[in-house]
Amino acid sequence: MKAWLAWLATLLHLCAMTLDLAAYLKRIGHDGPVRADLETLNALHAAHVNAVPFENLDVHAGRPVSLSLEAAYEEIVARGKGGWCYEMNAVFGWALSEIGFEVLRLGAGVRRASMGDEALGNHLALLVRLERDYLVDVGFGSSQVSAIPLEEGVTNHAPIRMALARADDGYWRLFEGGPGASFSYDFRPEPADEALLAARHQWQITDPNSIFCKTLSAKIRRGTSYYILRGRMLETQMPGRSEQRTLATPDELSDVLSEVFGLVEPELETLWPKICARHKQLFPHESGRL
Repeated sequence: MKAWLAWLATLLHLCAMTLDLAAYLKRIGHDGPVRADLETLNALHAAHVNAVPFENLDVHAGRPVSLSLEAAYEEIVARGKGGWCYEMNAVFGWALSEIGFEVLRLGAGVRRASMGDEALGNHLALLVRLERDYLVDVGFGSSQVSAIPLEEGVTNHAPIRMALARADDGYWRLFEGGPGASFSYDFRPEPADEALLAARHQWQITDPNSIFCKTLSAKIRRGTSYYILRGRMLETQMPGRSEQRTLATPDELSDVLSEVFGLVEPELETLWPKICARHKQLFPHESGRL
C-alpha cells in the first residue's frame, strides 16, 4: 500500500508539473542568448555535459525508472540529478525544440558492429537540422561535447576524438576514440522506432545481463577533463594522459559521487558488496592486492 501511495504521489506531481525552459537553462548554467543557430546549439551542448552527469544510479539500485519526458525533466532539472541516454537526450531534445530547433529522435545501436541488429534501440541520440544535419548527443556518456556535422570525418572533443563514417549497410557509425575505435554506435537519420526504444529501455533497466544493472556508472565533463566512474574505479582522462584511482570504501565512493559528480546514492552501503563483486570481474588484475 505504501509503495502504491508513493507511486500515486509521484504521478500526481508529474501531472501538475510544468516543463520550464528557463529552469533547464539555469540547471545547465547557460545564461547566454538562445537562438536556433549552431553557436547556441554548441554552447548548450557543452553546458549540458559539463553540468549534468551521465549516471545509472537508479537503474543499478533497482529503483523504478520511467521513459517519459516528464519523469526525465523531474530527475534532471527539478531534482538536480543526472541521467542516461533516454533521459538526457529526451530533455535536451525538448529544450532545443522549445528554442526553435528542428529535432529528430534517433534510435541507435551501441556496439551494433559486434552485436548486430539486436543492439538497435539501446541508445537514444538526436539529429538537429540547420543549414545541414548535425548529430547531437549529450547522453553517450557525456563524451561528445558539441554537434557533429553529418558527414564523414573526425572531430575533436578533447580529451576524446570522435569519428563519423558510413557503414556498409546504409547506417552511419560514430566511433568514440577516433577512426576504427572499438566503442561505437550505428544509426540512420530517420525517426526512431519508439516502440523499439521502449522495449530496449525496459530490458536495460530489468535484465540482470544489462550493463546498467551490473555496473554502477557515472561520467561528466569538466572542461577538457573527463571523469569516468565504473563502480570502485575512477578514471580521469585529460589531453595526453589519464589517471586511475581505486576507491577502497563506501565512504570514499560516496565522497567521489558527491564531489565530482554532484550525486548522492542513499543505498550505497547495501550496494557495496555488489559493487565489489563487479569490480573483481572488471579489474581481475587488482584482486591480489585488494
